[in-house]
Amino acid sequence: MYALHWCLSWRARLYLGHLPTFSQLPLLGSMHLMFGGGKVAFRRFKQLSEISEETNKPFILWVGPRALIFLNDPEEMKIVSNTFVEKPSYYDFGKVWLGDGLVLAPGDIWKQNIRKIGGTFIRSIVNGYQDIFNAQARKLVEQLKMEVNGLPFNARDYISHVTLETICQTGFGVSQITDNLVTEKYHKAFHRATELIVLRGTNIFYHPDWVFHRTSAYKELMECVGIIHNVSETVIKKRKFEREALKSDKSLNRDNFGKPIFRAFLDILLDLSEIDSTLTDQQIRSEVDTIIVGAQESVATALLIVLLMIGNNSDVQTKLYTEIKQIMGDNKRHVDINDLKLMEYCEAVIMESMRLFPAFPSLMRQVDCDFKLKSCTIPKDTTCIFNIWGAGRSQRLWGPDADQFVPERWLPPRVPYITFGLAFSIGKRACIGKTYAINLLKTVLAHCVRELTFTSEANNLSFKFDLVLRPISGHLMQVKLRKDSQFDDQ
Repeated sequence: MYALHWCLSWRARLYLGHLPTFSQLPLLGSMHLMFGGGKVAFRRFKQLSEISEETNKPFILWVGPRALIFLNDPEEMKIVSNTFVEKPSYYDFGKVWLGDGLVLAPGDIWKQNIRKIGGTFIRSIVNGYQDIFNAQARKLVEQLKMEVNGLPFNARDYISHVTLETICQTGFGVSQITDNLVTEKYHKAFHRATELIVLRGTNIFYHPDWVFHRTSAYKELMECVGIIHNVSETVIKKRKFEREALKSDKSLNRDNFGKPIFRAFLDILLDLSEIDSTLTDQQIRSEVDTIIVGAQESVATALLIVLLMIGNNSDVQTKLYTEIKQIMGDNKRHVDINDLKLMEYCEAVIMESMRLFPAFPSLMRQVDCDFKLKSCTIPKDTTCIFNIWGAGRSQRLWGPDADQFVPERWLPPRVPYITFGLAFSIGKRACIGKTYAINLLKTVLAHCVRELTFTSEANNLSFKFDLVLRPISGHLMQVKLRKDSQFDDQ
């Protein structure tokens, strides 16, 4: 076994043998250290990030005879991400759910589709979602008020339900979808599917399809995906019917929210499919599901972390409230697009939260040729992992207070662009939804902070991998009505 393991990995060891790594076993590599699911995987991820920071070198994780190289340097991440667009086979674990959507698609399909739909989240389109953002933000505030003056609680479920509804409304464009389709069953299936995909990724014995397809986890995953796909397919059919009705009756030629400027992501895809026959219903479903998963997981995680951070830093919360009050005045009116442009400190709070606790702490690319970096030469057919978590906490990038929550570091003069954008990926396959996420987060925070105060003890947060970074302890908070608020309903 040892000879076979060495034969399969000799070239990678020749190029990468000088870099730090964990202890290994024949055939397993270091994957025996990952058994235990997302909690253990994240603990190891933190450990390798610390070793990489101490040594100022990339870290190697051996998955059987295959090497995964973790990069902490944003400059090297940018070079690799702009040179290689192919995703490694590990992403295929999610294809049963997301198909060839933008995140999982092979490089050639991604290049075709990004040209078609890359502009779907431009600012003018995202601005059309502002009424939905406001309505959902008010809904979250009312839900959080049920916890006022109570015991510490986990706000994840409140936040997750509201963000999922928001993203489904803007993604699907059906105003009553939350009442009819995004049920508790859908919500549970959504989150259980993410857990099962991570379970497969952290268990090397589940990697081969012929093994995983014989497990109870696969059966459960397919049941969850069936529930999710049924919702997507039902909405696509419903929206197609509605669009035909709109075409035949010009008096109805307004969207469900009463404003013709609103364009759901699904509508944009359906418009494209009318002039491009290669954009099938299956591909449309994959793209919509991909946007919902990416946006829901990242926005819900980011919002929870921001509330925990301001709850643990009263001075930051006071500054944030002051900015909101100066912009909004003494009333509870909706947050409009012009308000968002003025929320500089609010954006700084969001970006600092995402720097310390990125929703997606790592991203991957497949290197398909020998590629030289300043730290090493990456051999052909190696999986390269961008360590967003490690880069966000590197003292070489952020200074000796890298582990401290300091939103002011994002105010002018700003940090270098390359580090600014890491939370939204980097390079050619960077996230297309940054404007959407920031606008939604700002809107929700404005509504929350002007009516409520938050208290938390988030100094000792711990996490697990669950597609995204998911808090498992230290994430409880308390809320109170803001006594000094002078906002009046208008």
